[in-house]
Amino acid sequence: MTRYLFANLLTALKETPFSFQYSNLLDILIVVFLIYGILLLLKRTHSFFMFGGVAVLFIIYIAARFFNLYLTSLIFQTFFAFFIFIFVVIFQREFRNFFEWLSAWGRLSRRAKSTISETVTRQIAQAVKYLADKKIGALIVLLADIPIERLIQGGITLDGRVSTPLLLSIFDPSSPGHDGAVVIEGNRIKKFGAHLPLAEKLKNFEKLGTRHHAALGLAERSDAFIIVVSEERGAVSLAYQGNLGELKDIHELENKIFEFLKERFLHEGKRPWYSFLTNNQKEKILAIFLTSALWMIFAVQFGAVTVTSQFAIPIEFRFLPEEYEIEKLNPKEVSVTLSGKKQNFNLLNKENLRVIIDVNAIREGAQKVKITEDLISYPPALNIIDFSPKKIDFELRKNIKR
Repeated sequence: MTRYLFANLLTALKETPFSFQYSNLLDILIVVFLIYGILLLLKRTHSFFMFGGVAVLFIIYIAARFFNLYLTSLIFQTFFAFFIFIFVVIFQREFRNFFEWLSAWGRLSRRAKSTISETVTRQIAQAVKYLADKKIGALIVLLADIPIERLIQGGITLDGRVSTPLLLSIFDPSSPGHDGAVVIEGNRIKKFGAHLPLAEKLKNFEKLGTRHHAALGLAERSDAFIIVVSEERGAVSLAYQGNLGELKDIHELENKIFEFLKERFLHEGKRPWYSFLTNNQKEKILAIFLTSALWMIFAVQFGAVTVTSQFAIPIEFRFLPEEYEIEKLNPKEVSVTLSGKKQNFNLLNKENLRVIIDVNAIREGAQKVKITEDLISYPPALNIIDFSPKKIDFELRKNIKR
């Protein structure tokens, strides 16, 4: 099957008079950007099973188009909107995460301002070490790109600078907000006492407490970095990108935070697009490959093949004085055969096709007008192969006022 598809594609490339244009490059770049964003989000939320399902349906649809499978193609075309509705309902969380992550790209120029400093990182590490030694439970969230407002409940707004004494006072067992999570953005504590969503994937984590389930739950739904201190054992665990792991040595915490910051935020002195160009190379390569395959299949095989189509185009008279009218028009339409790429015909609005005749300089009486290509209004992406008739008859008469 793969050999057959590839052979058909090569044949189409050889037989198709296709010219690459700037619009094609822009088209490809936009799709690469979208696919890259989807792949990156699927990676961060561990939802690649969603990509696998889409890939299976896409392969079935492409095979149906190549082999002219009428029933399969009809089912896809008839129930396409229904499939999309089911898909959105099932994966509504993933779609919402994608659009929230996409909107966060607009904050690239401001992200450097929200980067956690080395001093604050050490303050967090010192506080966590003290809490672990005293076996005081704690939950600390370090924000990255994806907003988490819709994911958390409750919490008290603080907007205070991060410090070891402030963190210890919040997680003091006598504090009303010690059971909740502290949300840190940049060098400031945005909220404390917040409640995080519980994890859906509890395999291998059933014996852990509520704090760990909450940390894993947020890590499944966002790209935040969550630090958990166990109240029973004093152990420190980290939840990130859908994974939860326990630190063997508390002194590793500071390095883990620095690694997170290095991956998620801009390097000091670098331009905003530096991290975009240097990170996630595998996802970029896969996005380029998938986009190239899609473009070759749809733009070349289905869209760039030269086709011809015939249209009955109405005649329109321009600059007709109010006191005159057109009578005995014969014929009323001109048959025009257009040629071009199939994708251009798909974008064609038939209402814009016109034969335009200027009657401003025509005198009253019977008229014979020669039709030329200059009088036919059609998209520049298409070409005129033929048209008929070559002449039309009509009469220009004054209105008879009673």
